[in-house]
Amino acid sequence: MRIPIRNTESSYGLISQLFHWLIVALILFQYTWAWRIDQAEGFRLRLELVTQHKTIGMLVLLLAVLRLGWRVFNRPPELPASMEVWERRAAQAGHALLYVLIFAVPLSGWLYSSAAGLGEYWWGPVTLPGLIESSERLEEVFGLTHQVLAISLGVLAVIHMLAALRHHFFKGDDVLRRMLPLWRGK
Repeated sequence: MRIPIRNTESSYGLISQLFHWLIVALILFQYTWAWRIDQAEGFRLRLELVTQHKTIGMLVLLLAVLRLGWRVFNRPPELPASMEVWERRAAQAGHALLYVLIFAVPLSGWLYSSAAGLGEYWWGPVTLPGLIESSERLEEVFGLTHQVLAISLGVLAVIHMLAALRHHFFKGDDVLRRMLPLWRGK
């Protein structure tokens, strides 16, 4: 079974699916890493975990930029005609908010890290500058902002997943299957 590279009228193509599932996996990994940071004892271990968390966060941001660029030139499949108007609006608003949060969470983390004086590191030879000067007050503000945005992303992602499962199990349409790599739309 061959999955088309580009989106079709009825399903997402391989590139869109890869972006989607890779970002999902990395974000789930980030929640685990944030929990590990909170549980870690010792400055050295915490710093190492924070550095890894920042690295993965920047990878999520890079993939989000690439995904949005791909989406601009490769429109997603239309929503099923059987969807009610309110469902279409909710889906469009939910997707837009997911995109905003997928960008906002790593950016707020970058600001948080910068304000904490930890903003000038990323994967060996690639160095990203701090976005703002070190400041305890801004560290507090962006730390809380990062946490609230991350929780909001998690809640919205669960709602998104539940909506996809509702479409699959209760409405019987192809909303979920069209993002699954092994399904091939008509």
